[in-house]
Amino acid sequence: MNRFAVIPNLYKDPELIITKKIAETLIKGGKQADIITDCKSLDGYDCAVALGGDGTILDVAKKAAESDIPVAGVNLGKIGYLAGIEPDDIEKLTEIDKNRYKSRMMLEMQYRGKVYTALNDIVVSEKRATKMISLSVSADNEVPCEYNCSALIFSTPTGSSGYNMSAGGPVIDPELECTAVTPVCAHTGTTRCCIYGNDTVFCTENASSADKSAVISVDGGKELSFDNNEKIIIRKSDKYVKLIDFGHEPFAKTLIRKMKI
Repeated sequence: MNRFAVIPNLYKDPELIITKKIAETLIKGGKQADIITDCKSLDGYDCAVALGGDGTILDVAKKAAESDIPVAGVNLGKIGYLAGIEPDDIEKLTEIDKNRYKSRMMLEMQYRGKVYTALNDIVVSEKRATKMISLSVSADNEVPCEYNCSALIFSTPTGSSGYNMSAGGPVIDPELECTAVTPVCAHTGTTRCCIYGNDTVFCTENASSADKSAVISVDGGKELSFDNNEKIIIRKSDKYVKLIDFGHEPFAKTLIRKMKI
């Protein structure tokens, strides 16, 4: 790999001190490094270096997947499950091997004629946290399952250590390919998380009464309205995120270490 896009988080590194240090380190190592503060496309680059917490790395990773290049995450957040290295280890960026990465599955959602992708999760919820919604979910055209809950999380294995875990769902090895469906504060009926195979296609209908206000969030992004009787389709995406593997430690050890922070 020779050409790197270095993408900062301007809230966590407003003076670009760490960002410039990374770019200088790469250049000294014989690489080309461009600092990009407004990342719209990563076409033409061999690798993207994302600085920040998981939110920043999520955004960059999905753009990188569109350009089919890997991502190296540098943790500037509190936990940073997606980050491969800490700021003290940036010398390792000069040793990146383009073939040493771990593929992470994503979900895609068909919504009003558009396709949205998620590396972590797709969440359907009531806009007012104290209210509940009714959702009808069918998997592969089977008999629908009815959920009465505050929210319903469709999580990838990568996202399982986030909102899914907080809601009582299981933590899943991120190298697996499956979807966890986890209700939040379920009132009646199904209250447990269910794990589905990677080829499962979900059809989710808003079966709530007219006085409820349901919304959809993709990887914690802007809320999308979800009208009564409207349907969305969720399935595994054909695209994958490639996260550079720095070979530090196995997933379980990383999870335990970061959960103690």
